[in-house]
Amino acid sequence: MAFSMGRLSELNAVSGFEIDAIRYIIPLIEDKCHSFEVDSMGNIVAFKKGKSDKYKILIGTNIDEVGFIVSGITDTGFVKFKAVGEIDPRTLVSKTVAIGKLKVPGVIGMKAIHLQKKEEREAAVKVKDLYIDIGAMSKEEAEERVSLGDMIAFNTKFGETNDIIKGKALDRFGVIPVALAMSETAEYDTYFVFSAQREVPCSVMGRGMKIASYRINPDFAFIVDTVNSEDFPDRKYASSILGEGGVIEYMDRASIADTLFTDEIKALAKRNNIKIQHKTSSRGASIAGAAAVASEGAVVATVGIPCRYAHTPVCMMNKNDIDDVTALTKAFVRESDVIIDGFIKKTNRD
Repeated sequence: MAFSMGRLSELNAVSGFEIDAIRYIIPLIEDKCHSFEVDSMGNIVAFKKGKSDKYKILIGTNIDEVGFIVSGITDTGFVKFKAVGEIDPRTLVSKTVAIGKLKVPGVIGMKAIHLQKKEEREAAVKVKDLYIDIGAMSKEEAEERVSLGDMIAFNTKFGETNDIIKGKALDRFGVIPVALAMSETAEYDTYFVFSAQREVPCSVMGRGMKIASYRINPDFAFIVDTVNSEDFPDRKYASSILGEGGVIEYMDRASIADTLFTDEIKALAKRNNIKIQHKTSSRGASIAGAAAVASEGAVVATVGIPCRYAHTPVCMMNKNDIDDVTALTKAFVRESDVIIDGFIKKTNRD
């Protein structure tokens, strides 16, 4: 069974409701590992025995997406909702969504502009002022289709033009490099973590990764993330550009990569002629922080796939960047002994 980028994008797996992603990913990885489990958080943790058990390696990414949850139904049949994850309300009006297990279609709406007062037109859009129209004419009719607590996901169709792909939830596309890297021979015992609940706000980004890392207690962690592309029109100096390769991340709001370990990752890319770029800003937060501080702590490095318009109804990526990050992740599995030996020598650890 081969990966379908369209299927991975279009399945609905808002944080806390990852079951469709779990069901899709397991058949793709179950024959590439010695064992796997789905834990209480919804993380898929696959174990591959290495040539040596001297070190435990974690290679991780996330499977969830931002979205919404049904918080109320009006007497006239409109659905009220709250955001799950960081979403800019300005991107929401007139977008289509799918609600609950039945994927009830709806459209996010607000009062038409010609009905708004001047102060309403000039005010910033807020989620509390929006609603979802499912075509119901009463609360009773709406309740036949949706319930409080139902998951709401964007209903965006995946598409591609040459090397560019567009769709929702592309910020879970780290799944592709991590899953494909499982075909490589592991030098050390390696845990491949497809983590849940990344988008749920908490003290350390990545609730699922925090739990998985605590249980595994890895010595080293290689995190595959997505990075906000900065190549928009009025940006003179962008540290992440579509089509320029995977992004080496040095710091974000949740983590600081180990400099010497990261140097070994950059050397790995150079040895294998893999294109990389460097994230010089510290905006955003990744799940690397959860892996770094869990249990006894881990030495962590992070590589990201550039993504335009993350956390919106339509994201964009370049397929070549996904290929570059896949090549780097595979090389990490194959050459983890070289990487770790280089790190140990530089730090005089044993």
